[in-house]
Amino acid sequence: MALPALALLPVVVLAACDRDEEDASVPPRMVEVAEVVADDASLTLTLLGDVHGETEVRVFSQLPERVREVHVEDGQLIEEGEPLVTLEADLPASEVGQASAALLAAEATRDQIQADLARISGLVASHVLPASRSETLATQLRSAEARVEQLRAARRAAGQRRDRTVIRAPADGMVALLAVDDGDMVSPQRPVCLIVQMDRVDVHFSVVELDYVRLEVGMAVTVTPPALPDLHRAGEITRISPVLDPLTRTATVEVRLDNPGHTLRPGMVAEVAIELERRTDVILVPARGVLMTTRTDTAREGYVFVVDGDTARRRPVFLGQRYGERMEITRGLERGEQIVVLGQHVLRDGSSIRVRDAATEVAAPEPAAPESLDTDPAVETP
Repeated sequence: MALPALALLPVVVLAACDRDEEDASVPPRMVEVAEVVADDASLTLTLLGDVHGETEVRVFSQLPERVREVHVEDGQLIEEGEPLVTLEADLPASEVGQASAALLAAEATRDQIQADLARISGLVASHVLPASRSETLATQLRSAEARVEQLRAARRAAGQRRDRTVIRAPADGMVALLAVDDGDMVSPQRPVCLIVQMDRVDVHFSVVELDYVRLEVGMAVTVTPPALPDLHRAGEITRISPVLDPLTRTATVEVRLDNPGHTLRPGMVAEVAIELERRTDVILVPARGVLMTTRTDTAREGYVFVVDGDTARRRPVFLGQRYGERMEITRGLERGEQIVVLGQHVLRDGSSIRVRDAATEVAAPEPAAPESLDTDPAVETP
């Protein structure tokens, strides 16, 4: 016969009262602990950016012409003014020859008019010839001189076009992205190559509005490319865009740093770490040792298990800023105390514990079921 629901109430209440009491038959839990420390703490902003050369110059041909000879290779170091590519020069050379010949003819005409004017000027002065003859020759002389100057300019332009058949390096640096070979056609719309200066490099990255307002030119940064995790280079912020993109709500920031050995190459991805804030004497614990509650978001309250001899005591704590793998505790812990950082998810207030170390593991390996460690770092809600 079924018992009334009220008859079960005392049993339920007694079970609830005894829930937090540790069963004496349960062996001590194996845990790992860490010491509460007071240390310097820095708030670091970490972003990804792209590496660029300090100077990157795209080289174009000014003439649509065929390549006669390429003088450089990808990766070659060159100096400003050195030839990169020589183009076919038959047409520009022909233009120079025509301009020179036309100039010689114009200069001869001008000289003849000048000589006639000098001869006739004496006859006009003696009233042998009318003054109109002299005036006519003077007008012709001015036209001839203008024609000479015009042809001189044309010859200079033809010479400049001929000179442009040799494409030269506009700056010192390394040849990169060489895009032509002997016999190729080039044009002013197609880059021949890229000249990159890599003794120093720039890293460009974007920041959102909340981070943008905390950055300043001159702030120190550390750059680490994911492809070279052991490489750490110091630099500083050299430029911050004065406006944010209205579509993405981000701004571009540039960092400059030395690049000995040209280890960082343009196009690489780099991780940029910027120290925004540094504080001293901050109470810190491993973040994995802090368990969250329903009051964490609203009141910044969590809890930890503090080591008290061979017993774990649950203690509420108040949380501050998170610094990487460590959490600031604003109230609830003192320097030198120890908290459980692994195995705390299976503990209750007053649980018996054993601290795992090398000697313990060798001398007394823990039973599999009751002493297994919870390695899930996720927080739990009691």
